Amino acid sequence: MQTLTQHEKDFVVEFLADILHGLTINNVLSRQDYDGFVRMQDALEVLEHLKMLYSKHTEQQGDWTAGETIATWTFTLDDARDALTNYDTEYREGICEQFEDRCTDALADAALNKLDADYATLAHRVTGY
Repeated sequence: MQTLTQHEKDFVVEFLADILHGLTINNVLSRQDYDGFVRMQDALEVLEHLKMLYSKHTEQQGDWTAGETIATWTFTLDDARDALTNYDTEYREGICEQFEDRCTDALADAALNKLDADYATLAHRVTGY
C-alpha cells in the first residue's frame, strides 16, 4: 500500500494553498476590473478540498513547547488524490500539470531534497498522471 510521508503531505497542502491564493488574486483583480469573479467556482472547489485535508490532522495535547510539539497530517494518499483530481476535466488537467511542474521544480531544490520526500514519483503517486 502506497503512503505519503509527512513532508509529502506538507507539499500537497502548501501546493493547494498556493493555488487558492492565485485564484483569489484572479477573482479580486477581475472584480476590480468589473469583470465579475472569473475563477470563483474553481476557488470554492479548491477551498473545499484544502479544508478536507486540513481537517485530517492530530496534534500533541498538553502545553505547547516550541520545537517539541508533534503535529501530524492524517490524510491518506486517496484523500490527496481526491484533493488534486476531483475537478471538472479542464481544471483537473490544469491543476495536475501544475502539481507535476511543482514536483519537478522541487527536484532541483537542494533544500527540499534533504527532506523525506520523493518528488520524482510524487505527482504520479498522487494524481495518477
